[in-house]
Amino acid sequence: MKLNFKRGLLSATLIAGCLTATSAFAEKVTLRFNQWFPVNHWSQQDGLYPYFDEIKRVTEGRVVVRPSAKPLAPPTKNYQAIQSGIADISWGPHGYTPGAFPLTEMVEFGFQIEDAGDASAAYWRTYKKFFEQTGMQDDVVTVAMHVTSGGNIHMREKAIVTPADFEGQKIRIQVPAVGDALKTLGGVPISGTLSELREMLSRGIIDGTMLSDELLTGFKVDKYVNQITQVPGGVYSSSAFVIINKDKWNQISKKDQDAIMAISGEKLSRDMGALWHKNDIEARAALKARLGDDYRVASPELVDAIKAAIAPSEKVWLDKAKAENVDGEAAWAFFKEETKKIASEK
Repeated sequence: MKLNFKRGLLSATLIAGCLTATSAFAEKVTLRFNQWFPVNHWSQQDGLYPYFDEIKRVTEGRVVVRPSAKPLAPPTKNYQAIQSGIADISWGPHGYTPGAFPLTEMVEFGFQIEDAGDASAAYWRTYKKFFEQTGMQDDVVTVAMHVTSGGNIHMREKAIVTPADFEGQKIRIQVPAVGDALKTLGGVPISGTLSELREMLSRGIIDGTMLSDELLTGFKVDKYVNQITQVPGGVYSSSAFVIINKDKWNQISKKDQDAIMAISGEKLSRDMGALWHKNDIEARAALKARLGDDYRVASPELVDAIKAAIAPSEKVWLDKAKAENVDGEAAWAFFKEETKKIASEK
């Protein structure tokens, strides 16, 4: 009987020890980051990786982000990879899954992104006030929503100076609205990811691309571009997310969740957008120095033609917003007003 008591006591001690160890282990979570973008690109080195370091710091090492050695999913399946748990955390553009995120198209229309940092902070506020309530992205945990710098017109050989210059030109587009506008102007829109851009330009599959200056230099494809037309405010912008798998998030303690969200949200959105803006300014200076007069600003005639071509898509977006029970005009006005407000507070 005495022996049985000791065995029972020993068993209870072992069980308690195992439970304690399991509890301690459960507090430590590793998030697998889908590394589909070039590791040495500034968006990773200066943006996401410092954020991952901050996650480790604010959680005292209990939550660690580990980039994958190779992509866990292609950029076109990025969101789905987080949704399904193939990866735990990822960053990427909404536009790589056309039609899946209609509300994000609001920030993709042209002529509205002067400073991507300011606009990204305003975009986060717009997402929280108008878009989140629709259930958008409620199958993942959203820690940032940001915009990239406005895109310009980058051509291999032929300069786009007048609206007629678009005729017959095969141009890679980033967002659907620009593709529709390009067709109206007589051009031929070509879809393709950033990963495919080098081959498309080098082999002459496309005549040009609509892209922000910083991505042109950041992906080191600027040597294939000899004519650039800068569009004030951008001919388009891209909407991007940073998201975490829900099940993995629920493995993180409430204390650490709160600590992570304190360095995420508007702060992370603004930081990512500001990084785009900084690198865009630097890239523009380098491109102007190389191209001289072959780097030009779009004429009022060209700007008006592009705006007219995009206008029908903007009206369609308002209908899409209505279908999502969102007052599109109010959301858009809020985004623009907040962008101006944030810029004025600097």
